[in-house]
Amino acid sequence: MLHIGTDEAGYGPLLGPLVIAASAFRTDAPRASLADPAVKDSKVLHARGGRNALARALAPYVDAPRPLSLSRLLAGCAIGGDPRAGHPWYGDVTDAAPPDRSPHPSFLRLYLNPVCERQFNEGCGGPGGKASLLTRETLRLVRRALEDHPGEPAEVVCDRHGGRKRYAVPLMESLLPATIVAERETPDRSDYRIVVGGRPVRISFLVRADGADPPAALASVAAKYLRELFMQALNEYFAERVRGLRPTAGYYEDGRRFVAEVESLLDTLDGGRRAFVRER
Repeated sequence: MLHIGTDEAGYGPLLGPLVIAASAFRTDAPRASLADPAVKDSKVLHARGGRNALARALAPYVDAPRPLSLSRLLAGCAIGGDPRAGHPWYGDVTDAAPPDRSPHPSFLRLYLNPVCERQFNEGCGGPGGKASLLTRETLRLVRRALEDHPGEPAEVVCDRHGGRKRYAVPLMESLLPATIVAERETPDRSDYRIVVGGRPVRISFLVRADGADPPAALASVAAKYLRELFMQALNEYFAERVRGLRPTAGYYEDGRRFVAEVESLLDTLDGGRRAFVRER
């Protein structure tokens, strides 16, 4: 059976990309057997050891040359290729090579979907705003993973998208299932059974899936790590141009401070402020 997990990083901030990730495994053993002791919810890992802890957990699962870098991750794992065109503040960032470690034997592939500011703002202009953008781009990853491994039954676990409880409509629009059954839509989880391409798929949206589901936890680490690299590139670009500028993680209040301090540069960008500052 194919097992897929998804999560995101950067849904709420004012600056930087929204990064969505998915991991795929194949096993007929219980899903809990996919746990890797080194891979935990990215918030836990980052709190304990910063970006280095994320890199150590993620490195075995990245099909890219060492050392890890933003360009290599995008080239090896991003489903839409490198999204940095039109975003000159995203140069490359390279990390030290983490120690060698083997991935879980059932691991298949990692998928990354970074949504940079221009695409984010364009996507927020449609019905449902950024909530619909998140669900749509997450299901794009799920669809790609299903297409890469056709025919076999699949179980998908996605970290819940904010307070959203109902996903039947976006599932129909994104995955084009022949049938769909909503088994449960509660404040804690939403479960669906669908048939896609003749094969059964069970897909669930769980609150805090990144702390309970191994494939979602790996996706959490991948999304957080890639966003950290993007944010370092952003900070380095502006620090070279504004003396004494303090770095930002992009969250709303500090993001507003950062925008005010680089305001004079924004008019020089193609697209101006709207190309750099995300719509909420």
